[in-house]
Amino acid sequence: MHSNIEMAARSADLHAIVRIGDGIRGVVDTAREVNLAALNAMLSSRRGGDNAVGFRVASAELREISHRLMDAMQDLTVLVSSMVSEVAQRQRRQRNHDYFQRVEGERARANGNLPDILGRQEGDMARLSALLGQRRRALHLKASRALRLCDQGLTLSRSALVEAAYGGASAPALKQVAEQLAQSIRSVAETLGRVRAELEEAGS
Repeated sequence: MHSNIEMAARSADLHAIVRIGDGIRGVVDTAREVNLAALNAMLSSRRGGDNAVGFRVASAELREISHRLMDAMQDLTVLVSSMVSEVAQRQRRQRNHDYFQRVEGERARANGNLPDILGRQEGDMARLSALLGQRRRALHLKASRALRLCDQGLTLSRSALVEAAYGGASAPALKQVAEQLAQSIRSVAETLGRVRAELEEAGS
């Protein structure tokens, strides 16, 4: 009964990590949209001439933030991949451990090495659990840093929206691009917020 509960918890761990990975892939896709929107904004600002210099600066900084977000998401992707592997290893070790415990309990031709095998497996599982905890904390920290990047991006997108008003004849087009940027960054922030909440729930 106890091992069934543990196996269910391990399975829930794996599902949570997979959901986190899906969320991160969503952020990568949206960060690419931010990058393209910022590039479009920079091109649009050139058509606005001198009136759109402030908008061009904000767009360039937003593009830099989108690159940093994509780099951060690559780091998170590597971490999640490691976590999936470690949870799977821990599940295999748990199944083997449960099997050997049953054999020992039944005293079915158990040789003298069985307690040593069980001890090694318990040590391996403890090591994998500790490693998974470290990865989860690292993932939470990186997700929090990425959210701070999103806060900077939202501030810049608001600045771009203000600067768009001074774009002369290009003002309507610049405003539209600035709104697209803000929406893309909000989407990144919402997805990252869900990833962080999932991590907090998985770690509790």
